[in-house]
Amino acid sequence: MSASGSGGLIVGMDIGGSKSHVRIEDLATGAMISDVVRSNTGWAALTDLDRAAVLGALLHDILRDKSGIAAIVAGVHGSDSPQQAAILRSALAPFAPIASVINDSSLLVPAYGLSSGTGVTAGTGSSATASEASGHALTVGGWGWVLGDEGGAVGIVRDAAKQVLSAYDNDESDLLSARLLAALGVEHPHGLGRKLATTDPRLWARIAHLVFDASADGSPRAREVIESHGQALAAMVALLARRGGDIRTVVCGGGLMTRQPALFDAFAGAMKARFGHQSNVVLLTGPPVAGAIHLARQVVSSTGDKERTVIST
Repeated sequence: MSASGSGGLIVGMDIGGSKSHVRIEDLATGAMISDVVRSNTGWAALTDLDRAAVLGALLHDILRDKSGIAAIVAGVHGSDSPQQAAILRSALAPFAPIASVINDSSLLVPAYGLSSGTGVTAGTGSSATASEASGHALTVGGWGWVLGDEGGAVGIVRDAAKQVLSAYDNDESDLLSARLLAALGVEHPHGLGRKLATTDPRLWARIAHLVFDASADGSPRAREVIESHGQALAAMVALLARRGGDIRTVVCGGGLMTRQPALFDAFAGAMKARFGHQSNVVLLTGPPVAGAIHLARQVVSSTGDKERTVIST
């Protein structure tokens, strides 16, 4: 399917490590035409070319009976460089005359109704992006579960497993150990490494809630994991601030951040300790895909203004 010229529909996409959210709206009226959420199996293990193929197939399926697409904006977890964005954008281009790919954390600020600020997303993975009204953006984090993704569900389960091993080595009893081993179907801490190494990290994310439950029930090691990941997310924002990013308002989103108040509290506390009243930390209660729709509408309007300027001269 292809589209050319101006159209009457805009498409916003929020592609995370566990799910894809695609929304279609009428450009003129703002009426929602379609709102689709699907599982994103194995996203972390895919190459950029494979991810592009997944995006293309997803759009082909969702847009098969739609015509007149004016613009598509996709916020994609793992789109961290211009080269990656170009590969992913190639999958969108056949469907609309205007196609843009950004990091998924770039959706949070416009979804909150702001043109400038910082978005911190903590879902299956994590990243932070400082966005400006000019369109300039800085992104940090998002390095995947092996090297990073602090604050994300996979990173929290990974570090909870480290705490279980540390408790074993120190001959300590901590309820986090029993709960994590049971959830993973492992009888002894020695089996944790093999279990996690041979399991899709997306599946780890499903048991991240156990860490928060254990913390609420009094596990000091679970609490340490949560606090350390809140600190790590705040450190991402500090990096953005040092590079000139706008951190006056920090908008938090992502499945884990919105479902687990303890993570938001740990992050907000770490931010207050670092920046005091220089930064206002807020939680996005609506879906981040609304940010993609806002940007798609904005880019169509901007393109139209340019065309009218050319005509008027």
